[in-house]
Amino acid sequence: MEWFKKHTDTVIILSAFAASVFWMNGKFSEVDNRFTQLEKEIAVIKAVMVMKNIMPSELCKNVKEE
Repeated sequence: MEWFKKHTDTVIILSAFAASVFWMNGKFSEVDNRFTQLEKEIAVIKAVMVMKNIMPSELCKNVKEE
């Protein structure tokens, strides 16, 4: 019982820190999901623009430079 009285503030601070880390992890996952959805939508828009000859197909290539 003495240990709890001695370290209550430390346990509260560490639990608040852990809760904030879990909250930020959830928010980052949400942002990552939004970017993934946005990339898919941009790919569809590019495909439609190429099919309608609005955008040249040379600009639509997906090449990663290393």
